[in-house]
Amino acid sequence: VTASDADVERPNNIIYFLTGPGIDIENPSDSNFDINKATGEIFVLKPLNRDPPHGRASWKFTVFAQDEGGEGLVGFTEVQINLKDVNDNAPQFPNGIAYGNVTENGTIGMHVMTIKAEDYDDINEGTNAKVIYSIEKNAIEEDTGLPIFDINPDTGLITTAVCCLDREKTPDYSLQIVATDGGGLKGTGTASIKVKDLNDMPPRFTKDEWFVEVEETDGSVLPEAPILTVTVNDDDEINNFQYKIIESSGYGADKFAMVKNADGTGSLKVVQPLDYEDPMQINGFRFRIQVIDNDGIDESDKYHVDHSWVIVKLKDINDNTPRFKKPHIEAAVYENADVGKNLGTFKAVDIDKG
Repeated sequence: VTASDADVERPNNIIYFLTGPGIDIENPSDSNFDINKATGEIFVLKPLNRDPPHGRASWKFTVFAQDEGGEGLVGFTEVQINLKDVNDNAPQFPNGIAYGNVTENGTIGMHVMTIKAEDYDDINEGTNAKVIYSIEKNAIEEDTGLPIFDINPDTGLITTAVCCLDREKTPDYSLQIVATDGGGLKGTGTASIKVKDLNDMPPRFTKDEWFVEVEETDGSVLPEAPILTVTVNDDDEINNFQYKIIESSGYGADKFAMVKNADGTGSLKVVQPLDYEDPMQINGFRFRIQVIDNDGIDESDKYHVDHSWVIVKLKDINDNTPRFKKPHIEAAVYENADVGKNLGTFKAVDIDKG
């Protein structure tokens, strides 16, 4: 920066000094810039960073010029210094790991997620901040040896490169993604991909036949607790099992009901009195139960329906009072009968067992 003085009749020395951002007059060692007081040359005292988050692309301050002689008049001008970008920032993934998901059994080219890297260099200056994406460590399909995922080099969009991912076989994948800028600097991130479940696996009772022995009910008083709990296997991640008894599958099926528990198991409960002394019930009951692996599925869809048998055996309780065969007996006895003479026999029966 140079200044001129119109007063040429006497020689005047011009002194230059700076004020503004980056200039600390009280502590010059903290300043970013300084000026040669005699020549007006401005020079940098410290390395400058133009890139975010803490850098600045330009500096603007005021240069004053004061003559030493005459009236000590002062002139000034505004100076703006613009920093040119250099490729000194590698791309980086802000969180290190990005998360996405894809539904199983999908087609090739399904969108999974978009992963983004940041480069603090100037996007408008050359290719310093132009980022190209690639997959450095891909997941490989065992049967074909083909990579399972693909990435758009310009947008970072990750898609499936093969069809029909199977969550029950591989529920999640981890990919190593590389972002490379125009100057060759690289940053690495991870794409964590979860395969979302579809209802594509059948439910199966863990037993073909269930057996339970239970006491007959005491009159009309029914037990509150279930008498049997059944379990089902289904490899799908989320299941909403629906249980029921097949009404026409066996005598006494209407005396029981199936309920679903919070953990997905099913429980058998008594809903009508059970009487061991009833000849139709003394040998117990045998009926079929059914499970569907989600609400709203048609029972005709055999793939999502399973059946199993339940055998219920009754145990006798002492719930019947003894009954005399005859309400009264008449007997004749001589007045001189011996003590201890048998006058008659009373007979009582109890239909309980044992």
